[in-house]
Amino acid sequence: MAVTQDFNWITKRYPELQRKYPSQYVAIKNRRVIAHGHDAGKVYLKAKRDVKKDFVTAYILSGDPFVLEIMFGSEHSIVGGQVASTVYPIRESIPDN
Repeated sequence: MAVTQDFNWITKRYPELQRKYPSQYVAIKNRRVIAHGHDAGKVYLKAKRDVKKDFVTAYILSGDPFVLEIMFGSEHSIVGGQVASTVYPIRESIPDN
């Protein structure tokens, strides 16, 4: 249940997380950021070392505008937009053995 609450917390606080941790991975436990950084592996290992299990990791998109140039043969298009606010959580749970 705590993992679900953490996922919901990320969703509700996403704009704030984008301001504090743009283009970074975050690890969340009990509605608190326990690790963050640009290297997913390091964030995961720090969270695992500190809290062992039942944490959520997510990549926080920057929200920056972007320009995408598409070339296909002689066709050429330029598309602009905003990076979406999408959360892709990963649940970490290690059985107690």
